[in-house]
Amino acid sequence: MNKSILTILMMPCMMFAVPMVSSARTGAEEMIDMDVQKISLTYSGGVMHITGANSQIVTIYNLAGVAVKSFRVEGQDKRFNLSLSDGVYIIKVGASFTRKILVRR
Repeated sequence: MNKSILTILMMPCMMFAVPMVSSARTGAEEMIDMDVQKISLTYSGGVMHITGANSQIVTIYNLAGVAVKSFRVEGQDKRFNLSLSDGVYIIKVGASFTRKILVRR
């Protein structure tokens, strides 16, 4: 009898707790996506094109985690001539933007 009453009382509490947690996660994910969309990065033919990263520091890492190159972006729309060897690199722009690129010739 006590178990049935306890179950009936706990059901409404559990039903209201689940939607609150999921809505908090959705809001956090949207904020992260909006922050990342400001910066654009492409690499082709030895030229890296970066937009929306004014005054940010760009660091290029190889797969071993060693920083290969680092430089500051001066301007909203910049192109940099980079001679990277074939391989996979991780590009970090500022504190919130990270991309992986593959260099093949």
